[in-house]
Amino acid sequence: MRTLLQTRMNAIVNLLLALDRLLAGVKLKRLRSGGLEWVYLDSGGNGEPLVLVHGFGGDKTNWTLICRRLRGRYRIIVPDLPGFGESESPVNARYRVQDHVERLRGFLHDLGIERPHLGGNSMGGYTVALYAAQHPAEVASLWLIDAAGVFGAKPSELLAAVQSNGPNPLLPQTPAQFREVLSFAMSKPPYIPGFVLDVMCRRAMACIALRDQQFKDILEHSPHLEPLLPAVPAPTHILWGDRDRLIDVDCVRVFGELLPNSSSTVLPGIGHMPMLEAPAESARDYLAFRERLAVQEAIAAVPAV
Repeated sequence: MRTLLQTRMNAIVNLLLALDRLLAGVKLKRLRSGGLEWVYLDSGGNGEPLVLVHGFGGDKTNWTLICRRLRGRYRIIVPDLPGFGESESPVNARYRVQDHVERLRGFLHDLGIERPHLGGNSMGGYTVALYAAQHPAEVASLWLIDAAGVFGAKPSELLAAVQSNGPNPLLPQTPAQFREVLSFAMSKPPYIPGFVLDVMCRRAMACIALRDQQFKDILEHSPHLEPLLPAVPAPTHILWGDRDRLIDVDCVRVFGELLPNSSSTVLPGIGHMPMLEAPAESARDYLAFRERLAVQEAIAAVPAV
């Protein structure tokens, strides 16, 4: 009986996710790239490509509230990175940020996308920033949302917990701890029905060993961004929540000092995931950045007299 109920709840959640995609104006697609099956969202259209990359433990659904507000302006592509969401999880694979960069680059090339605008949250921000540092000619702009990857800032609650060798707050072992993770990550989480939380929890519990491996690969085997950022030419906008407990808001200062062409916004009362906690404000802030960028490009295109 319990298995049947769980099957029905899974089916209902999948229907709700399909409705969410419909409201966001994106379609679920699949592509085989680098020997792996990628599952991703694609708004289609002829607009400039905007690629949005989720964080650790997240997936493509983290971006649908933003997609609703940016639809029609860009071609929005939102992949599940391999090892997350519905994309394939390679056996005995490495999950360093460098690995994410190489896989993402191959995926975008297979889609025929040569110079996208890149955005990312947390690990996803780390990934797109490293992508821009290593392949500067292939990135039109960066949108870094509570991005990981710099270590010269004030330690966050998460970093302090990990460095003390205590339990990792991002690796819940029970349903109650899973709910605590949501509260830890977001100051203003969106409403999620209880039965949906139950399904999310079961899915998270099923891959806890993989998440532990992935976290270690990121923390122990990925390059620090500080030496690389000064050479990043891409116009960059940094968005942060001032109540981020995972990656301290002091990172805004570090990113801003090192990136030569950057701007920033700090949202009061918001945690680690502004695109979920304050999607309307986050989208307006991004559109303002892109408008400033368009003006700069127009001015640069005017021939000198």
